[in-house]
Amino acid sequence: MGTVGQGRWDLVFPSGAPEPIGAMFATAVVADAVRRYDADLAQQVETCRDWHRAYRGVFRGLTALAASAPEVSVGIATDGLRAARQLLRFVSGDTVAPLHSVDVDAIATPDGLRTDRIDGTAKPAPRLEIPFRGALLAEEALWQQLTDWRRRGIIEPAFAAAVERVIDHPEWLSLPGFRVIVAGAAAELGPLRPLLRWGADVLAIDLPGPQRWHEISDIAKSGAGRLRYPVTAGSGADITRQFPALAHWIRAQFDHDARPVFGLYANAPGPHGVRLAAALDVLVEDLLEHREDAAVAYLGSPTDCYAVPEDVIADAHARLHECGIGPRLLRVLTASAMYRPNYRSTNPDHFGATWSVADALLPAQGPNHALAQRILRWRTVLAHTAGRTVSAAVAPPAWTKSLRSQRSLVASFRGARHFGIEVFAPDTARTLLAAKLVADLSAPPAPTTTPDHLFVSGAAHGGLWRQPFDPTSILPLAALTGHTLHLLGRH
Repeated sequence: MGTVGQGRWDLVFPSGAPEPIGAMFATAVVADAVRRYDADLAQQVETCRDWHRAYRGVFRGLTALAASAPEVSVGIATDGLRAARQLLRFVSGDTVAPLHSVDVDAIATPDGLRTDRIDGTAKPAPRLEIPFRGALLAEEALWQQLTDWRRRGIIEPAFAAAVERVIDHPEWLSLPGFRVIVAGAAAELGPLRPLLRWGADVLAIDLPGPQRWHEISDIAKSGAGRLRYPVTAGSGADITRQFPALAHWIRAQFDHDARPVFGLYANAPGPHGVRLAAALDVLVEDLLEHREDAAVAYLGSPTDCYAVPEDVIADAHARLHECGIGPRLLRVLTASAMYRPNYRSTNPDHFGATWSVADALLPAQGPNHALAQRILRWRTVLAHTAGRTVSAAVAPPAWTKSLRSQRSLVASFRGARHFGIEVFAPDTARTLLAAKLVADLSAPPAPTTTPDHLFVSGAAHGGLWRQPFDPTSILPLAALTGHTLHLLGRH
């Protein structure tokens, strides 16, 4: 594609009504992703008449298929990303072209993006401290809390071990030698706040908006780190509209005294979230092509599905036996789908290990959420397979603004603790997740033979995976409990 445009671009679906076109796009991408490995699943996707009802089963099947062998996981990621780029359209003035034909280097950026910088005024934190229920946990108290979360199945053992390494090595907190791109700087579970508090070097990317950037500036000024960010007419940049300019801007922010880390934290609801994920993928790939030392950081949603190994399955089954006959009897007597046992089916992988699918896909979030997450997971898998340093984490349920805006989920999560699920305060969750990022960059874990194990070792899922019951079968009961507690004025 030749030189185009005057600094204004857009990334769009093929023309048509947004929701129907979004569904057609999603089914085409998923079908192409799995076609080489499961023709029946591809046909099921292509002939689906109600994608909003069928997508959960499809993504479960896609997850199980990817876990079957490393080459399948890599092939699905490769084919899925290729399909997304072939179908999305890049628009500049009167020029419309498939995204895959776009050459970022050939696109004129006469306006470019300027850079502003803020240096924090505080001293870097001398040790890892996790805010938790009105206190700051550090050293022995933090060790004890990590042990408790691990024992109750709230976080995975490898996640706890990563945070423990940071307790032992507080000199890692400022990430010396690294410069971290935080795409989605204002994301509540993103690492911007803790990284700047710890004295890190950060590039922040988020949408323009005075209030958003006033808050980000205040965080930077009160921290101990260095913040740089793109500027046009105002602070910030729109990733889906300015990704060619951002690619050039990102390259210009790195010299050989800093190692790049691209953090994938930006998200959006609906079809826009899918376009955002695709634009982020272009930016990540561009950085990886230009810097052999670049690392990738991915934060997965708790309300998605993941392949989990035998020890998680065995723990969930053991917890089921500890529950006694009550829940199972209630399920039989009511002839309902409530209290459905977790991990009712398992599959062996290429190496003979047993895997199943932890399914927390919630209808309230919809298929666009699932596809946007999967696009970024695919890029993470490919980066890991190529030998890049990758930090992958799965966030716990947390009381973020986006969760509180979904009334159907608020009651469920309010009552979730009565079913062994912990919903975190945002500051607790983001600080733990940032500590995991620091550990992975400072002392990268050994490469995994199965790409999907990336997401298991980085999971702080809040208890959703080691539940004795399928989470989607108990959340209606949790919602009833939550409503009751709310009416009684209890939390």
